[in-house]
Amino acid sequence: MHKGLLAIGCLFVVIFYQCASKATPPGGPKDETPPKIAADKTTPNFQLRFSAKSITITLDEWIELEDAQNQVLVSPPLEKRPGIRTKGRAVVFEFHEDEVLRENATYTINFGEAIRDITEKNVLKNYSFVFSTGDVLDSLSVQGNMIDAFTGEPVENATIMLYESLDDSIPRREKPFYATKSDKAGSWQIQNMKQGTFKVAATVDDNLNYLIDPGERVAFLDTFIQVGSDTLGSIDLQLSEPEAALFLDKKDTSGWNQAVLTYNRMPYELQLAYENPDQTLYFDRIDKQIIVWYYDQTRRQWPLYLISDTSQIDTLNLRFDAPGPKMQNVKKLPKIANSGHPANPFYLCFDRPVSSLDTSKMFLLEGRTAKNLVPFEITINDSLPMCLTVNRPWLPDSSYQLLLLPGSVTDMFQLQNDTITENFPIGNVERFGNIILEVEGLSEDHSYLVEIGIKDKAEFQFVVDSSATFTRTLSKLKPATYEIRVIEDRNRNGRWDPGDLLLLRQPEPTRKETMEPLRANWDLEVNFKWSR
Repeated sequence: MHKGLLAIGCLFVVIFYQCASKATPPGGPKDETPPKIAADKTTPNFQLRFSAKSITITLDEWIELEDAQNQVLVSPPLEKRPGIRTKGRAVVFEFHEDEVLRENATYTINFGEAIRDITEKNVLKNYSFVFSTGDVLDSLSVQGNMIDAFTGEPVENATIMLYESLDDSIPRREKPFYATKSDKAGSWQIQNMKQGTFKVAATVDDNLNYLIDPGERVAFLDTFIQVGSDTLGSIDLQLSEPEAALFLDKKDTSGWNQAVLTYNRMPYELQLAYENPDQTLYFDRIDKQIIVWYYDQTRRQWPLYLISDTSQIDTLNLRFDAPGPKMQNVKKLPKIANSGHPANPFYLCFDRPVSSLDTSKMFLLEGRTAKNLVPFEITINDSLPMCLTVNRPWLPDSSYQLLLLPGSVTDMFQLQNDTITENFPIGNVERFGNIILEVEGLSEDHSYLVEIGIKDKAEFQFVVDSSATFTRTLSKLKPATYEIRVIEDRNRNGRWDPGDLLLLRQPEPTRKETMEPLRANWDLEVNFKWSR
């Protein structure tokens, strides 16, 4: 009896082992195959005279939807938001009950990267369901590229829109006839189009309304396209953010005889004016801010006018306050970077404008260990009176200490400094490099801006007018990787201007290149050939 049970048990173990051994062992090949369409269980694609209220797309495995609201794109756009959901192994696309499809139109529903399996998240990329409400499936197509107008980099997920109406303002008022999105490389394509003439515009449609709203990044063509023409090539679009109208975002007059005006963007076009030319007033622009210092003991209150394009846009009433007990003496403030080159001055900056100096209370010591008093020149910077310029024949590979005793610096409010000690090194000439720059291919009829900087921050800017070439040697530069940017300054305002759909103005042409790294004690020759 026991032997029989034992034999049955052994047989069961053998059978179980054989069955179990047929399964994929742990750690086997990873499934990298995206889901496939089960055609026999899917609403037929490429239908004519389509009138159904829903579409079912069945896959060969369990799936899920990822970010369907952004990934699924219908062209021409629907008036009502459709319903998109999963049901088992299927995706169900349901038209809104009030949706009315256009007559004799070919529709494309592109699912982007919304459909993926639930195990390994493999994506069924760019599956499209196409149908026509008429008797013909349109088969023409257009394609192109989308780049950022300033950086030249590709723009992903920009919405490219084509319109039958050729009115200039139509992208702001009506949904397009065709639409698609750009991929990671900035490439885009619209298929199943009919023959005709279309207006082209694009935006990064964050609110998914298929309209170009104020403030959205925009790109557009100056001319219309003829779909069906043999000469139609790649349509390349340049995306830029329109410049916002300037407005005062914040006004802070809590500081003693100081006003800090913060704007929504850099107020480069803003000028300041006031009635009494004898008033002591100074202002500084820092990014989006204008900082105003003022001093006049003869008046208790006076207006400051903020003017843009000869039009007064704001008035600020400033009042004089006597120094209070909390008012601090002038203090150091980093503002100008010191190069440390033996031929360059040293700059020392403060938190407010300086009015006078007492050089008898200022001393300069030279040397790393044994420090010696040495003569020097020190002046208030003409263009930036918050800073002092210190000059002398600096010794290479040396160190200096500037000592300012109390009362040596008097600011515009007649307040003075406490003791200030500033140490600064001077390097060797061999630690610096030079850039020998030549820009070719310019038009003598245009104006250009040539900018040299690091990581999109311009450190040098030159204006080039009526010249086909530009040459310049930039000396005493710290080793780094520099960039050159050339801008065609069409309106000669000294800056790059983005595109504007309302004004039908394209972004100003610009191009940037990264130079070879500049090494110490090296002359880097750079030849830049300008082309739009």
